[in-house]
Amino acid sequence: MTREPVAVLAAAVLGGGLLLVVEPGVGLVALAGTGAALLLQPRPRRLLAALLAVVGLVTGGVAAASVEWLVTAGGLLLAGAGAVAAARSGRWPAPRRGDRDRAREPAGSDSPRDTWAALDRGEDPTA
Repeated sequence: MTREPVAVLAAAVLGGGLLLVVEPGVGLVALAGTGAALLLQPRPRRLLAALLAVVGLVTGGVAAASVEWLVTAGGLLLAGAGAVAAARSGRWPAPRRGDRDRAREPAGSDSPRDTWAALDRGEDPTA
């Protein structure tokens, strides 16, 4: 993974962590959204990042009105990370789907993939 996604996700986690201290509900949403962004394909990831940016802006704006500097900082950090991710995460690598490389499996191994393939062919792998 390149440095940009790591830096943006670290900023989002830091912003969510600051929010978690004062506003636990918003902090949990921010941290869960950041974690989910790691698992999504580029288009849904961009949508989620934009949503996190809006949550950060609203939270930071409300907190600025009530002079809670920790929430303001966390909200603005989350908003910035979300905005950068929304703009640039389409270029980030897509997550792997868990498919193992067939060349790495030892010959003659009975992997779960082989069992499902036998079932798809109509064979009973337990017989």
